[in-house]
Amino acid sequence: MDNSTLSPEPIKDWSTLRRGQQVAFNHHSDGPVAGVVEMRTDDASVLWIQLNGGAGRRLIHCDDGYRLKPAD
Repeated sequence: MDNSTLSPEPIKDWSTLRRGQQVAFNHHSDGPVAGVVEMRTDDASVLWIQLNGGAGRRLIHCDDGYRLKPAD
């Protein structure tokens, strides 16, 4: 996946994310990844993302430096 699938504005408030929403995210340790929000904790600090292309799931925490953006 390339950066063209990322929208210009990052999502700062993860509580706005809903199950089934397409997102793209990146971290300083790896490039952009896209998937679907599978679950979100009540306090919106943790997300499970089902990765596109059958690449499994990823658990991400808001304090770990991930940048999320809505996927096109």
